[in-house]
Amino acid sequence: MSDKGFFASICSFFKGLFSSDNDSCCKPESKTAAAPKNTNDGLTGVERYIRNQSQSGSKLTGVEKYIRNKLSANKPVTGVEKYLRSKANAAPLTGVERYIRSKA
Repeated sequence: MSDKGFFASICSFFKGLFSSDNDSCCKPESKTAAAPKNTNDGLTGVERYIRNQSQSGSKLTGVEKYIRNKLSANKPVTGVEKYLRSKANAAPLTGVERYIRSKA
């Protein structure tokens, strides 16, 4: 092979490699690009995530589950809550008690 022919073949190789011509470089990619187009329904990733979450079995979000667990848990009553409950359930004051408290 002559030097000019060898140089020409190298140039044509690089031209084909870096060319934006659809015939040489994009045919193999078009086969792989066709598969995602079939699965892509025009929605963004966030929209697909929200759709999948709405179709899943659990209708509650993690935050909602956490709040419901905190509300339903039998937590111990604090001292302040006990005091307020005892005052709310106390018998009403008699007339004498009200008189003494008003004078004090």
